[in-house]
Amino acid sequence: MPNEEFPPQPAPARYVPTLTEVVVDTAQPAAGAPAAPAVSAGVTAEQVLALLGPELDRRISEAIAQALHEQMLGLHARVRRAVADVVQDAVDVALRDRARGPMSG
Repeated sequence: MPNEEFPPQPAPARYVPTLTEVVVDTAQPAAGAPAAPAVSAGVTAEQVLALLGPELDRRISEAIAQALHEQMLGLHARVRRAVADVVQDAVDVALRDRARGPMSG
């Protein structure tokens, strides 16, 4: 039975360029998306990170917030079920005790 909560990871890419290599992006930006600044030869990883840093920080923060929000929704539902079970058990015990009467011992 496959684990439905955690789907299998996709196969890793065969070739991944490092930050020190210059990669030319030939894809067109999506409609309404801000155009990325042109990358020239000789750009260092530090320069790329300095250029992309604030946007990366924002996107990472949004991704973390979304993941935490989804986790909290699941946790909230589990807590509600657990509390409902405890309350139901307490009510059942109280009703059984009352049905036996005070003198049942």
